[in-house]
Amino acid sequence: MALPLKLQLGEGYREVAPRVCGRRLLWEENGEFRFAETDFSAPRTFGHLGGVDCPIAVDAARGVAWAYCCQYRLGVRDYSEIREFDLATGRSRRILRLGLRQWALWLLSHWPGTDTLLALIATDTRTDAIFIRHHLAVIETKTGQLHLIALPRDAFAPLAWCPRRKWIVFHGAEGTHLVSFTGRNLLTLPPGGPLGRGGDIHPEKPLALIGGDGLWLWNLESGAIRCLRERGQYPRWMPDGKSCWFSESSSDLFQMDCDTGAEQRLLRVAGNSHTEINYARPITADAEGRLLALPLTRMLKMDPLAAANSATLSRIHKLCVVDTITCEAWLAEGYGRHMAWA
Repeated sequence: MALPLKLQLGEGYREVAPRVCGRRLLWEENGEFRFAETDFSAPRTFGHLGGVDCPIAVDAARGVAWAYCCQYRLGVRDYSEIREFDLATGRSRRILRLGLRQWALWLLSHWPGTDTLLALIATDTRTDAIFIRHHLAVIETKTGQLHLIALPRDAFAPLAWCPRRKWIVFHGAEGTHLVSFTGRNLLTLPPGGPLGRGGDIHPEKPLALIGGDGLWLWNLESGAIRCLRERGQYPRWMPDGKSCWFSESSSDLFQMDCDTGAEQRLLRVAGNSHTEINYARPITADAEGRLLALPLTRMLKMDPLAAANSATLSRIHKLCVVDTITCEAWLAEGYGRHMAWA
């Protein structure tokens, strides 16, 4: 018997049966690359990606996606590579082979309007001990040519990037950093502010939203920072450039006006008394901001009579799509660690 996960929706929203709405979703689940219409009725599997935490890049106009693929099972040929996938046929080709002591981590994105990918490449540079160096990688998809750009020492967890300004926001042990595509550290926010659980750079203004230990607005010219909310993670600017979507845990979704602070909870998992953040992932919005996709998780105590410190918790995962125009939401089986619209 399937365990329940039900939605409690915000004012004006209603839950509907999964439906096709003209866009398709890509996601990574349990190391597999999957692709489906928004009703999730016949998902396709494009193959094995591996266990490394790296997003999926997509060029929706051309119907092409890219993913980092590696092997993690003992006794099987090892490899480390960026592959290109034709979404119409499912065929793939390797565009770049990395060394076996190199990985693509936490950043893989298509540069709009170009044949270029941006990635974060980690390299183990020692033979007697583990010593990881991070580089910004610019990858030419047509030729497979790789350009590596050295990054500042503490720039290792990318939160957001802006192709127009050629900026990347990184979080590290020594603070949050604004870094140029040339590898120059432009601005640093010392520790004591956001914890770096997601971020987004404004498409037009020098502003960034940073999540974790609250929701923060960072001026990337003056360096001024303001806490918008005491709880919040994985913020995403809305198309109006004034508001954002964000979550508090792995089981909810909010929107907020960043100027006035007025907010609305769009949804949450009903009856979820064990909220947590470990399974929360960024909100994925289509280009128009109409369709949102995110995974939701409910933590359920299997033995309600057991003591709190000895109870076994079961995780229930669902994929959720929200149509912000029709104010409808629906659920499907699965969990998307990385999701992208195509």
